[in-house]
Amino acid sequence: MVIEALRNRADKPLPIGVTEKVAYGLGDFASCMLYVATQAFLMFYYTEYVGVNVGIVATIMLVSRLFDGFSDIFVGHLIERTESPYGKARSWILRMLVPYVLGATLLFSVPDGLTETAKLVYIFFSYNFAITVVYTAINLPYGAMSTMMTRDSYERSVIVIYRMVLAAAGNATITAVTMPLVNFYGNNTRAWTYTFLTIGLVGAAVFFVTFFFCHERIASPVPAPEQRDFKKAMNGLFANRYWIMLTLAMVFVVTSDVTFNTVNIYFCKYFLNDPELVGSYGLLVNAGRFSTMILLLPFMLKIAGKRNCLLMACVMLCLAMGIRFIFPHSVTAFYVTSLFYGFGQGFTWTTLFAMIPDTVEYGEYRDGERHEGYIYAGASFGTKVGAGLGPVLMGFVLDFGGYVPNAVEQTATASTAILWTSTVLPIAILALGIISMLGYKLDKEYPEIIKALDERKNATVEAE
Repeated sequence: MVIEALRNRADKPLPIGVTEKVAYGLGDFASCMLYVATQAFLMFYYTEYVGVNVGIVATIMLVSRLFDGFSDIFVGHLIERTESPYGKARSWILRMLVPYVLGATLLFSVPDGLTETAKLVYIFFSYNFAITVVYTAINLPYGAMSTMMTRDSYERSVIVIYRMVLAAAGNATITAVTMPLVNFYGNNTRAWTYTFLTIGLVGAAVFFVTFFFCHERIASPVPAPEQRDFKKAMNGLFANRYWIMLTLAMVFVVTSDVTFNTVNIYFCKYFLNDPELVGSYGLLVNAGRFSTMILLLPFMLKIAGKRNCLLMACVMLCLAMGIRFIFPHSVTAFYVTSLFYGFGQGFTWTTLFAMIPDTVEYGEYRDGERHEGYIYAGASFGTKVGAGLGPVLMGFVLDFGGYVPNAVEQTATASTAILWTSTVLPIAILALGIISMLGYKLDKEYPEIIKALDERKNATVEAE
């Protein structure tokens, strides 16, 4: 009876109510529990608890990005071909709940007593299973589902605001509870395993709420076998200039953000002498994100548009990191810049994810075909390239600077490496993101595109 009820929810043409918007947003709450773990704690766990070289781990993460590209395309292809009573994208959330728990747990379960080589082999396989396979197979369909819930650009923005508010809640939750949980479970390598088993179980339960309450409304038929032309789909994708701009911006913005956040715990430990300040950072950043998304963003999107909100936010992030560079040892400056950084993040993440669905309509307008799976595969790849490059860049810079794990005090060169990785490097990367979006004009063109698509649809119906 429950299964039948779940099946019947897939195609109901219902308006999007608050419950469904919250349920959709909770999906990113769950996603952030794994995503934030990799950018905020994984490198710290590997270097400080497992005891592996930061440069070698960075290399493993870099190599893994190659596999990520294939996994994104493969999962996007699966979405395009999926026929299920639960929906094209929605069904994958249900399928990946158990692997999600397993991946989160294995990621922080490097066995004690292994040789250095065996540890690195384990890290390679567990990292790729958790991120390349599991995270891709649950987060990419989750993101693509928003294009199937509505075609209204502003309504999509509202959905994404819910998503980003709850993503901020997930970010704040995992940032605030991880170290206390590790300490509660014994503050050793096994404590990290128990911590992320707990987090994985909670995340899977939250993802199920998303699956149960969300609906796919926009029909996107699965093509017949003789119509499945992968090369044509790829040509259409790379001819979508706004998708290319947005994907490049995604790479640069995410790389900057993840670089900043990955090195943050090192900055707290060696510049402010208190690694647990990373919890305060998370709370302040997310307070800024919440206030921006709830109080300012709906109003600003109508006035300035998504692209201009994104550019304004990038400038805010650069200012926050610039102030940290000037006052690196000030706890007060740390608090102020954390809050200000959160204000900027409230705009960047929401606008980026709200812009992706609009490129689906542009692609349909240009080529006559919808490719939600491939569009989100590319955007997901851009996000994960950024998420992978952040720790890689941090690892290489710290290794080059002579960083020594668990040292009471770092050398001047290592300290400089930590400071520059927390400020100058992410600012430079973010500047590239600003440049990549200067030619983006889809905000202005979108109403006419939707009008043209509706006229095509009406003409087709009349012809039949």
